[in-house]
Amino acid sequence: MTDPILAVDTATLADLLAYPRRKMRDNMDVRFCPHATFYNPVDDRCIYCHQDMECKWLNHNDELVAIERKNPDDIRRELVKAVDYVEAQLTAAHLNRRACNCDNCVWLNKARQVLGLSR
Repeated sequence: MTDPILAVDTATLADLLAYPRRKMRDNMDVRFCPHATFYNPVDDRCIYCHQDMECKWLNHNDELVAIERKNPDDIRRELVKAVDYVEAQLTAAHLNRRACNCDNCVWLNKARQVLGLSR
């Protein structure tokens, strides 16, 4: 069985990664970040920062990181993290809706389809 991610063109993957990237950047408080959200794995301030996961994800999925150089497992892992992040932004009442066309749900449906996941 082939990985469904291999069937997706890089432009679609780039668009898919852009939405959670925008959400993370918009939700982050970087006023006091000494590295301007460029994660530094040897700096204690980054290691113990409450935005650790977001910074790591953003640095692995920056617009300048070539998707073509990532293997399908890396892309899958980053998309799963992004799905988890977007789902965590939803309220409990929102999760009970059956058919929703908000930006979050539209993106989640696209991501799940690329990942080959069902809801």
